[in-house]
Amino acid sequence: MGKQRKTWSTDVKEAIVLSVLRGELGVAEAARQHGVNESLIHTWKTQFLEAGRARLAGDRQDQGVTSLERENDRLKRILAEKELELDISRKVRRL
Repeated sequence: MGKQRKTWSTDVKEAIVLSVLRGELGVAEAARQHGVNESLIHTWKTQFLEAGRARLAGDRQDQGVTSLERENDRLKRILAEKELELDISRKVRRL
């Protein structure tokens, strides 16, 4: 069977990327010390910087959640209105 891939925690990735960005370690040296492929460190670094740029631009990860919550509230109001209409029509039929 093939070799199982190693998973890296967010904290470890962050520490490696920050050490490279600070100039404490070069990418090659960090790769050797941590047993990581250099291209993987470059990928982590790119992802780290892109996420920072997006956050500075005002993008937030929870915007999708917020819009879903608003949609959920809207649908709950519509459902409540429809239930009220049904209740009224049932009462009218009984008269």
